[in-house]
Amino acid sequence: MRFSVLVLVFASGLAIGCSRGRSGSIGDPGPALRLAIITDLKGYLEPCGCTSRPLGGIDRMAARIRTLRGGSTPLLVLMAGDLFFDTDSVEPSRVDQATRNAETLRGILNGLNVAAALPGRYDRGQHAETLARLEAESTFPWIAMKGSVEVVRVDAGGLAIAVVGARPRADRQEVIAAIEEAAGAADLTIALSYGSRRDANRLAMIDGVDFVVQGGLDQDSPLAPHSAGTGWVLHAGRQGQGLTVVDVFRSSNGPYEDHSVWSRKERALQLDARIEELAQKIADWERLGSVDPADLATQQARLAALEADRRAVDVAPANSNRNAFSAEWIELPKDAPTDGAVTELMKAHNKVVNEANRKAFADLKPMPLGPGDIAYVGSQACETCHQPAYAWWRSHPHGRAYRTLEDDNKEYNLDCVGCHVTGYDRPGGSTVTHNLDGALVDVGCESCHGPGGRHIRNPTVPLVVDPPESDCVGCHNEEHSDRFDYEVYKRMLIAPGHGLPPSAQGGALAPGTTHDGGRGGEH
Repeated sequence: MRFSVLVLVFASGLAIGCSRGRSGSIGDPGPALRLAIITDLKGYLEPCGCTSRPLGGIDRMAARIRTLRGGSTPLLVLMAGDLFFDTDSVEPSRVDQATRNAETLRGILNGLNVAAALPGRYDRGQHAETLARLEAESTFPWIAMKGSVEVVRVDAGGLAIAVVGARPRADRQEVIAAIEEAAGAADLTIALSYGSRRDANRLAMIDGVDFVVQGGLDQDSPLAPHSAGTGWVLHAGRQGQGLTVVDVFRSSNGPYEDHSVWSRKERALQLDARIEELAQKIADWERLGSVDPADLATQQARLAALEADRRAVDVAPANSNRNAFSAEWIELPKDAPTDGAVTELMKAHNKVVNEANRKAFADLKPMPLGPGDIAYVGSQACETCHQPAYAWWRSHPHGRAYRTLEDDNKEYNLDCVGCHVTGYDRPGGSTVTHNLDGALVDVGCESCHGPGGRHIRNPTVPLVVDPPESDCVGCHNEEHSDRFDYEVYKRMLIAPGHGLPPSAQGGALAPGTTHDGGRGGEH
């Protein structure tokens, strides 16, 4: 029997952690097709290394895809969402780096035999020449970039695949007609979508659509498969933190059953929460004795039904001759295998970007001081009077922040440098390349206590003793410092020599005080 696949790709306003596990073999024969789903890469080649558990890296994703492709099951790699850029309005100073990043990513994706990609709004918002060059140099089709409806046919593992695309804001009836015409000759229909969950659900409910791959959600956690009509919506998170893998088992025409362990676990969590909430309400009503017995009996029956549903979730679906699929989200942690060749490409990319930025911003000076501004002087200027505090700072990660960039050829990287130097983009502070000849590298004393120019000239001029949270969250945010808690971190910074006498072994100070009781000691 000829096995053909229709992939519908829709980009209009009408449309739309941990490894979760597959249920294992659903029956013989094995899966007819395996899908590797990538959503909203946003141009990420690798994660920020400052988080507690960094996920992602295009070299890790490449290694996983090559492993999946090594089996006997044909693999279809599909992408949807904002793939190459994380904004549709790149600042002029960042255009060169963002474009180089997109070009490197495109080259790596070319080597992964991607079947089709639906670029999102951020990709489409780039300069026309940049977008045209990226598309022209891609070995995979970009869907719905030209024309109102587009059909592309490719081959994967000997399976005939029809890819149908619709322009943004395409007429819904035209889209439905295209789906119906193509699905009539296909065994499987997949829609790539960009938009809201509602948009994806509307696509999944069109007759003939079996799966929808949803991009554009911009959220880290992938969504477990959920049904809309007879179709199923799939999602894979963002920034390349993982990918969703779907084994498709086909026996005949008709809708698909979800046999994913991932879905059962998500369903169990939802039911547990509802059961706990309703059980507590029933207990309260019974204690108060103010609820009508008939109403109470109705709620008890609801609880019994929920508990029966919960028990049923623990029972794995029986093997059958009906169409089924099993989906798994595979996260990519730091210790996941990497593709060595891709890793080397990433290292070369970092060197090229670093050197390009060093030259491009060589003459970028800090903003001049205004009438009320205070000059930055660098942490070494503090050492003479504050030797214990300076020694403590040197041993703290803040005191080594710049070296971590230099080790990876990223000290001039616009996505990194601002959080690894002092006074970045501030009057009299630092820029990408200028930092007072190295005096303002690292996250120095003045990052928390304010510029020290006046204090150096006159030590009676006070510095900031209790820096506000707003000074921290520009860098210590969810993307770069996921465990940041201002009060906890602030207490951790109060240490012997820094907020406490050098001989102190522990304890903390009340906000606004210093180690000598506020009489002008360490700041």
